[in-house]
Amino acid sequence: MNLVKILLIVVTSGLIGYITNVLAIKSLFRPLDPVKLGPFTFQGLIPKRRLEVSSSIGKTVAQELLSEDDLISQLISKEDEDRFREILTVKIQQMVLGKIAFLPSPIRNRIMEAIEEKMDKEVPQLFEEVTTLAEDHIRNKVNIGALVEEKINAFDLETLESLTLEIAGKELRAIEWLGMVMGAGIGLIQGLIMTYLG
Repeated sequence: MNLVKILLIVVTSGLIGYITNVLAIKSLFRPLDPVKLGPFTFQGLIPKRRLEVSSSIGKTVAQELLSEDDLISQLISKEDEDRFREILTVKIQQMVLGKIAFLPSPIRNRIMEAIEEKMDKEVPQLFEEVTTLAEDHIRNKVNIGALVEEKINAFDLETLESLTLEIAGKELRAIEWLGMVMGAGIGLIQGLIMTYLG
């Protein structure tokens, strides 16, 4: 009889632990809209604090994950300078060639070579100026934190819930089962105490 009693307490405590954790996880998002029960209002944690959560995520991304400097380093590189020089040289040569097409070929070739030499000297400085301008523009106009915050706030809450469950589904299920194991463990201790010391 004592064994049945202990087993009943273990099963009941395990179910309580499981159900409690399932409800706790559900309450992260549900209910999506506020529900009034008498003087109390219930709403899921994330829908209720959506603006704070999105602001916090935006700040974290901007400060810890993707700063303006990270963005600049990905957008502007040494290879870009080489490509910039190549494009600029070809464009200028094409424009000049259109104006000097009447000149003899050796003179045209010498002018094209002179343009290329001049570009090799001038492009690094010009590229640096363009890069500085682009960096200033990114620093002053691109707010990564605000952009992330805006994108999160634009998500439909059900979509956000689905994404969260898709990303953290395994971990959340593990938390649910952990509630059952912990509840059963506590129930076992309580059953033993009640049976043998009570």
